[in-house]
Amino acid sequence: MKLRYDVAMRLALAPLLLLLLAACATAPSARSPLREALAKADTSDVESAVRTCLTQDGWKVEDVGSFAGGSNVVTAYKAKDQTDVYIHSADQKPRITGGPLDESPFWKCLGGQLGGGGADKADKDKPDTDKDKPDKDKGHDKE
Repeated sequence: MKLRYDVAMRLALAPLLLLLLAACATAPSARSPLREALAKADTSDVESAVRTCLTQDGWKVEDVGSFAGGSNVVTAYKAKDQTDVYIHSADQKPRITGGPLDESPFWKCLGGQLGGGGADKADKDKPDTDKDKPDKDKGHDKE
């Protein structure tokens, strides 16, 4: 009888635990270092970065944005899906709401475009100097 009670109690607590975890989730734009990069950037720079990253992620971005509730809105489509990215003023937290799923490459791209982490443009432009270094693991030098 005690076994049935334990199983029933665990099953009853599972939805509560799931709800608690969901409440602790944060938007990608509210996480560091993207949060800091968004705070420093002008709204026009943020919008330009959003458009660039949506396009790189395979979205077809509408040429003309819209304005809703005091925020700029960038709308994009991919197949039958639509995403809306709301760009709020710099004093609002989070600065961006909506947009693709959290695991989308869009968020990493956005951090790189704004210089706040992700695939940073500066890192891409640096020459790879490690190619000229000897490979110590193989026990011989490249010459």
